[in-house]
Amino acid sequence: MAEKKRDFLDDLIDIQSDFQALQNPFGDIADSLAADPSQRKVFNPADYKEKPFANSNRCLRTASGREDVCSRCIDVCPVDAITIHKQSVIIGEDCRKCGLCAAACPTETISTRRHMPRQVYDQIARVASAYEQCYVTCTRALKRLPKGNEVVLGCVGAISRDLWFSLMADYDNISVYLPVGICDRCKTTTGEEFYCDAIGTAEEWAQAGLGLVADESEMTHEYTREYKRSQFMSSAVTSAERLLTRTNPALAGAKAVANKISAHATRLDQLQRTLEGAVGAKTSSNRQRMLTQNRKLVMGALQHDEGLAKFIDLKVPVCDASKCTMCGECAKVCTTRALDLDVHGHITIQSSYCVSCEACAKVCEDGALAMEPMDVRELIVPDKAAEEVRRKKAQAKAEAQKYIEQGKKQLSRAADALESLSGDDASAKKK
Repeated sequence: MAEKKRDFLDDLIDIQSDFQALQNPFGDIADSLAADPSQRKVFNPADYKEKPFANSNRCLRTASGREDVCSRCIDVCPVDAITIHKQSVIIGEDCRKCGLCAAACPTETISTRRHMPRQVYDQIARVASAYEQCYVTCTRALKRLPKGNEVVLGCVGAISRDLWFSLMADYDNISVYLPVGICDRCKTTTGEEFYCDAIGTAEEWAQAGLGLVADESEMTHEYTREYKRSQFMSSAVTSAERLLTRTNPALAGAKAVANKISAHATRLDQLQRTLEGAVGAKTSSNRQRMLTQNRKLVMGALQHDEGLAKFIDLKVPVCDASKCTMCGECAKVCTTRALDLDVHGHITIQSSYCVSCEACAKVCEDGALAMEPMDVRELIVPDKAAEEVRRKKAQAKAEAQKYIEQGKKQLSRAADALESLSGDDASAKKK
């Protein structure tokens, strides 16, 4: 990120910060001593962990009744706490609450209430927007109450590949804080390999690198230049305006960040509505399609950087109609309803809803379905509002050009008329 040139306002902000520190040099210590010990918050790893729950209707194995279609959650669980029996996905009491199963599940069968992909995105984006650096870490690495720019999870592996990609595509100041040896001694034995694969793939897709900090002394906790300027300008406004912000200038910066996160959420929701309007929210059999949160975040990142599509490697099923017997097993196992088999036996696949799980190809006994590379540009949903603005601008430009050409012709005719008059005058004088 290019360093922005300092100006007079930055100098004023530094002077204000230094003055406030001189006014109350022992403020933090005094507040700590004055606080009620019984009310003082202490670090508790359980506050950052949550046992996941399962929506069995989304599970590929329960939909197909076969064990070979998917075992991602079972494979990644470090304590074998997940059991899939008939139509039920069961998470046992020995669950470590690491979140790896939720990040590994392509159909988002397993999730948590406080750590859904969009919630985690918003949490990290909020920090990355306000601070110069955002650190994602785990409870074992930090072992203390987190500071404002530290996001604590049960395991860094709780963030999926798609979520990492969307974060790296939108922000370049996110790092992972993990001291050397933390993962080696962790009982979540599958976490390190999982997050390394997820981050590695996301870096290739986003064409960006994720920072890694192993020494706590290297961490910084400064607000961004934009955030500090928002705070300063808020403190300089009139008393009436300060009253609206409850006399707290920090609210101005926080409000700006909140507006940014809200705008991102609005864009994602609009993207889904546009997609549903284009391909339909339901299949031919009136079954509701499901756009996963991870896929929606990926599509959101591609909306403002379409060039990244060429770096993303995804596959979708392709049907060989000559081999298809229209048994319907592929449509049955597709819990996101990306694959549709209509009454005429035609198979269609909506790439935006397909999560590349390969379950449909695995259940196809006739070999009619095969996974082939996706044209990721299909995930870029046209922004109708933006297109309408561009269309109107082009129309206005065309009309302006038309008037310019008409003006030129009129001027040319006027020039010809003047030249003709001038010629007549000359002839008259000769006579």
